[in-house]
Amino acid sequence: MPEMALDGNTMKVLVDDIMLGDPVQLTPDILVLSVGIRPNEDNVELAKMCKVPLSKDKYFLEAHMKLRPVDFATSGIYLAGLAHWPKFIDESIAQASGAAARAMTVISRDLLETEAIISVIDEEKCTGCGSCIEICPFNAISKNEAGKAEVTVAACKGCGNCAASCPENAISMKHYSDEQLLAEAMAALEEVKI
Repeated sequence: MPEMALDGNTMKVLVDDIMLGDPVQLTPDILVLSVGIRPNEDNVELAKMCKVPLSKDKYFLEAHMKLRPVDFATSGIYLAGLAHWPKFIDESIAQASGAAARAMTVISRDLLETEAIISVIDEEKCTGCGSCIEICPFNAISKNEAGKAEVTVAACKGCGNCAASCPENAISMKHYSDEQLLAEAMAALEEVKI
């Protein structure tokens, strides 16, 4: 820890030099101290609303540090600057440029392709209990005017959590219905018997 002292009008700072292994005394003209930064108090509420993760320090957490540094797991939400972690202004500007470029790849297209595997809800079986809405990590399910569950196709990532949690079996995954999976399992059994 640096030690500071005033000798008349001269400031003296005593620091340990790691390379030399000895203490070094400096006499700087100006000493600028960095102020500690804490995350915004609203981060927890915002993270719940947007369904995005937080680090243990309550800063927002990217999808992958190396592969998707400005993306969240939730599509269409990007991360930059002090929302991510305390950083210098040049790092914040670089990350903001990356986030803006990443957002431009989405909004510059005329059409967006969705996942092939998405949730499909049978409205006749749905009772509107809302268990699928609570468990969906992507906020892709909501209630329609009739009080039944409805999937926002563009937001659905096909994770299957909603289908697994539905007590009425009203939700299936497109291209992965129960009948298709059972037929595939039966075909695999037949192949093993041969």
